[in-house]
Amino acid sequence: MESLLIWHRQLKEALEVFELMVSDGICPNIVTCTILVHGFSNEGLIGEAFLFLDKVRQFGVVPNLCTYRVIINGLCKVNKPNDVWGIFADMIKRGYVPDTVLYSIIIDGFVKALDLQEAFRLYYKMVDEGTKPNIFTYTSLINGLCHDDKLPGAMTLLKHMIGEGLTPDRILYTSLIACYCKRSNMKAALEIFREMETEGLSADSFVYTCLIGGFSKVLAMDGAQLFMEEMINKGLTPTVVTYTDLIIGYFKIGDEKKAMAMYNSMLQAGITPDAKLSCILGLGNDGDDFGDSQEDKDVS
Repeated sequence: MESLLIWHRQLKEALEVFELMVSDGICPNIVTCTILVHGFSNEGLIGEAFLFLDKVRQFGVVPNLCTYRVIINGLCKVNKPNDVWGIFADMIKRGYVPDTVLYSIIIDGFVKALDLQEAFRLYYKMVDEGTKPNIFTYTSLINGLCHDDKLPGAMTLLKHMIGEGLTPDRILYTSLIACYCKRSNMKAALEIFREMETEGLSADSFVYTCLIGGFSKVLAMDGAQLFMEEMINKGLTPTVVTYTDLIIGYFKIGDEKKAMAMYNSMLQAGITPDAKLSCILGLGNDGDDFGDSQEDKDVS
């Protein structure tokens, strides 16, 4: 029952059921308690999770490896990876050995907290202990390196990962493509994109928007337009960012006619210009000034 309630994010009701069980003399077990701890963690109520664990100790309930994972994951989710060490030490003291999943959770927490040094320290620690990293471990670290604009390191780690027999997933390919596009290295971005397709992984709107933005940034508008058409043909929906990058790109190469056509396509798709595009185009509140000014030019 508690599991179903937690699944539907009804933590209050789950706690009421728990209290009813206890009042009826039913002693909770670690599975029940871990489910509730998971509920607290999902809500970001880490302090309450600790208080609950202290409370159930009176029933002889002590955390198991799954419970420790849930607590540590909760701390990482609220961006407090440095607070995991007390829990980590208690876990080891009770004889539990940290596994790949647990290490990966903590590593991901430090990556998201922008502490790559600590993330890699843990990575080397787990490897030294004979614990094999999985795709999630590598994806977290490579994401961190890409975010930190350390592409050579990201590619080195990627090659090592592949050498370990692991295959990159869509998330990993997406991070690399986005990073190469940000650095305007469209040749490398295309290579990763084609490799992703070869692996049978389909690109989403975000990947296409990155590629379109990257080509527009280097003023390779034929490439940008090609990916825009491919994106639409695959049934993916361009965003305001996609259109904005194309419009700005066409303006930069002096092709106002195509910029206008792209702007009209955006409006026809029901997409409203954002603040960035409105500022660039000098749009009024109704968003019509740009179109009016272009029509005036055509008439004159």
